[in-house]
Amino acid sequence: MDLAVFIVDLRELPEAARRYILYHTIACPLIFTWFMLPYYLLVTGLTVLEVGLLFTAVNLAAIGVTAVIGRFFTERDVRRGLVLIDLLGGISSILYGFASGPLASLIVFAGMLIEKISSPLYPLYQAYERSVYPRDRLKEALIWHLRLPELAIVVTYPIFGYLLGVLCPHPYCIRAAFLAFGMVSILLVPIQLAILPSVVPSKAEEEVVEEPRWLRLYVLAELVFTLAWSLAPTLSLVYYVVEVYEGGLLHIALIEVSISSATILATFIAERIERGEGHRVLQAGTLLTTLGIVGVVAAPSFPLLLLAFHIVRLGDALVFIFKRM
Repeated sequence: MDLAVFIVDLRELPEAARRYILYHTIACPLIFTWFMLPYYLLVTGLTVLEVGLLFTAVNLAAIGVTAVIGRFFTERDVRRGLVLIDLLGGISSILYGFASGPLASLIVFAGMLIEKISSPLYPLYQAYERSVYPRDRLKEALIWHLRLPELAIVVTYPIFGYLLGVLCPHPYCIRAAFLAFGMVSILLVPIQLAILPSVVPSKAEEEVVEEPRWLRLYVLAELVFTLAWSLAPTLSLVYYVVEVYEGGLLHIALIEVSISSATILATFIAERIERGEGHRVLQAGTLLTTLGIVGVVAAPSFPLLLLAFHIVRLGDALVFIFKRM
């Protein structure tokens, strides 16, 4: 695909869709903090059990608050929820930047709790997408929704990993990076308000159709995969890299680059597959994901680990695209 076709294809989407994709492209590199936090906790002396207990305590403490916030944004402007996600994420990152000394664990707990409060708002992303992505161009919109933000990760993560994993891997550099990421996240709030149109989702009646047998099997497989991912959070990946490969943030960044490059590859593959073949893509994608996970668990050499994660994400991204259509 040459540059002219690249630009034309993107311009065929509605302006609201293009702005939303642009917003994600700008914001996506900031989720590097998701890997920085467990890594910071591990390198500053906490055991994986202590970090796991901290994450569990935050989840329990946030149950009541998240339920209230999730109900509040029902049938309200979705953009406000997206703004709140970035605002809470920025505040939590800034708190992590001050997490040192005897009160470090308490500060981290407060930051994680603030960040966790935004978790019930994540479905608002899909609600916004349903409102701004045209139904007749949904596959193209989802392709660009994945392609550009993942390209931003491919460009930025090696820089973050090199800075914090090679040039300055010390805890004080990681804390400084938290402060920088937090301020950028808060600065995204006025950008969101400026470029994203307001969206209040309308209730639509859903058509009830008879489900084929293969769909039941897929739903069961999807439930199993959802449970598996919920049991393998970011902490597991970071601990795996640190303990098994004696790696740091650069190694983690390279894994994420491998994952993002697989997502980009999946978008080009999806462009050449007809929508009617979606059920076969779901089956093939699930198989690829399973094979890739087996490769990851086998603890191969680091280059082969990158390949295994690439295969996992290639299958997962294909499933994502055709599942949402």
